[in-house]
This record gives sequence, structure tokens and C-alpha cells, in this order.
Amino acid sequence: MNNFTVKNKPRLVALWPECLNVHLTKDLGMIPFILHKYHNYDSAIACYGIEDFPYIEAEVKGLKIDSVENGGDILTDGNNYLTKRAKEIDILFLMGIYPFTLSWMEKYKAINPKGKIYLKLDANIYWMNSIDLTEDLFETLKKCDVISVESKRLYHYLNKKWPLKIEYVPNGFYNFHSSPSVGFNEKENVILTVGRIGTHQKANETLLEAFKLVASEIPDWKLKFVGNVEEHFIEYVHEFFTENPELRDRIELVGPIENRKIIESEYRKAKIFCLTSRYEGFPLVFTEAAKNGCFIVSTELDPAFDITNESAFGTLFPIDDYYRLSELLIEVCNDSIRLEQTCCEIQNFAETNFNWTNICDKLDLLLHLN
Repeated sequence: MNNFTVKNKPRLVALWPECLNVHLTKDLGMIPFILHKYHNYDSAIACYGIEDFPYIEAEVKGLKIDSVENGGDILTDGNNYLTKRAKEIDILFLMGIYPFTLSWMEKYKAINPKGKIYLKLDANIYWMNSIDLTEDLFETLKKCDVISVESKRLYHYLNKKWPLKIEYVPNGFYNFHSSPSVGFNEKENVILTVGRIGTHQKANETLLEAFKLVASEIPDWKLKFVGNVEEHFIEYVHEFFTENPELRDRIELVGPIENRKIIESEYRKAKIFCLTSRYEGFPLVFTEAAKNGCFIVSTELDPAFDITNESAFGTLFPIDDYYRLSELLIEVCNDSIRLEQTCCEIQNFAETNFNWTNICDKLDLLLHLN
């Protein structure tokens, strides 16, 4: 029997003490926001309030911030919060399998057994295979009413391997500013990547090395790196330019962009979005790129197969293989017909499959049924 009905406003709380403003336009914030805006949920994020949340006033207006007292230990602080608030929460939204989220599941259900837990795995295959699959773990996970994973390959894999029902709920995009679809004539000869530039995970040096190999064969193309840049990567780039001075004007480290309209304009202008990551869950940059008509070139990540519709709207290469990436860049950059065709088709595909409003329609149904 559901403990909330369509007539009542379900109280959904995403418990993530270290939430920052940037997380509000990612899955952590978007799921509660969309369920509030389109399904009348009373949605909040429970966190320390480490910084201000300007997105609350514009992008995710109506989403609330609930205060978690900062005692210096996330697990204990979350449990203390639930001790006070669990009975007021209809749905507890958690992300990932960690000691603290498992503890919060136990605490919440002990206090509010009729309450529901939605666990978003935020997973990749390496993390899921590193988890010690004990009986105790599964007993705790069985307390969750809905468990979802972001990629189809992982969805099939986990449903075979785990004695639990796992749902497929991908990440998505949201059209914050009601911007029109992107015409190919708006686009420039730009290869864009967005993220935490220079981390081991993102392997951005792979793109630099590949571009170096093919720069003379795609002379009118440029690279743009958008995001916070690690100090060591700045040094790497300086050394790269010393060895390849002719590429200085063709590679740009833009830095971080928080303004949603400005970051969207970068996607709209780029013909190609390239992700060289060694591992990912389901990066939101994929959905932003698809929504804005970018052809996607990516390492062979599970979600890359989803966002490109099994390589219909992009092309994939093995992790760290900058030589294969260089071959693909020559092929794709010189195929304007494919780039133009993909620009329209991937936008339509994204609208149908990766729009947060459609995704949360399904999630709302799952939360009512389970």
C-alpha cells in the first residue's frame, strides 16, 4: 500500500550533505526539481549549505534546501538528520552504494517503515564489480523500493547478477531557457570537451595527443576544453605548446563556466563533442552535447552506447588509444554530410530518450507502483 497518493504532495528529500550549487543542475538536483515542477512533489535537498545556491532562485526555483548539521562525519550527520526528520519524509532519495548511504537506509526504515527509498546507483561497471556482494548488503538494498541504474548495458548486467530488480533510468537534460533547436549553420569547426580538465579519470591528454597527430589534416579545426583545469595539466599544456607551437592558436583552455546560457552556447557552436574518460557513470555532458546537436566521439563507456544509439550518432574508441582517436577525428571532421545529418537526428533522439521531464514521468510512476 502506498503511503502517499496522487492527491497529496509527497515529501521527497535527497540526502547529500556535501551538495554544492553545481549539483543542483545535475541528477542530484534535477530529479527532485522535475518531480516538484511537473508532479507536485514537495522536494528538498538536505545538505550542510557549504556555499550559496544561486541556481535555487532561477534554474531550479521551487526546490528547497533543508539543513543538515555539520558534525564532521557524513554518516553520523545523515543519521542524526534522519532521527529528527525521517517521519516527515515520504521518499528518501539516495545516490550510490557507500557505507553512509547503507547506514541511512537502515536508519530511515527503522524510523519510518512505510516510507520509500529511491536509490540511484550512479554506477559504472568497475565500481559495481568492486563491491563485496554479501548477504547483509542485499538485505539492506532490499529496503529500497526503487533502485535504478543509468546505462542499458549495466541494467542488463545487474539484473542477471543481483537478486534485486534494477530499473533503467538514464540521466537527462533540461531546456532551462527554452532555447530553440540547433541549426547546423550555427556550428563551427570546434571539437569540445567539458568536465574536470586534467584529472586521471578524464584522460584529456588523449585528445591532445590525437589532435597533434592529425592537426595538419584538419587545418581549420580547433579544440576547446571547458571546466576547472588541474594545475599539472596546465603545465602539461605549456610543455605541449613548447613542442608544438603551431597549435597554440588552435587549442583553448576556456576554464569553468557556471552561467547556463554561456555553457549552452559552447555546445551549440561545437560540431563534435569528445569525451576521453577512462570511466564514468552517466556523464551529464553527454545529454547536453546530444541536446545541442553535437556528433559524439567517446571512449567505449557503457553510457556512450546509449547516447549515440549504438554508434548511430557518434563513434567510439578504446580507452587511452589516442592513435585510434586520431583516425576517427580525420574521418569525422572531413565528413560534413554526416555531421549535418547527425546534428538534427541526435537532437530528436535526445528529446525522446534523455529529456528529464520524460525520465521523471517514468520515475514518478515507479515510485507510485513500488
